[in-house]
Amino acid sequence: MQRNEPIRMCIACRVRGLQKELIRLQQSKDNIYPYSGRGRSFYLCRICSKNEKKVKGLIKRFRLSNNDSERFVKYLKELDKNG
Repeated sequence: MQRNEPIRMCIACRVRGLQKELIRLQQSKDNIYPYSGRGRSFYLCRICSKNEKKVKGLIKRFRLSNNDSERFVKYLKELDKNG
């Protein structure tokens, strides 16, 4: 019997995809970082993580300061580079 793969939704574009293909992130008070295993999280697809307009929308949505937004963008670029 085949087991179904979990499907999750990207927070930016609302497209559903397999959980293992999406990036799982978590928000702390003023920062967004990789999911630590506790609390609530959200998913971001690879296409939206490369789209500058979607990233700016997320920064605005989570009300990140300049330093935190720069860290978030840097983190997404590292993910893109490292796969």
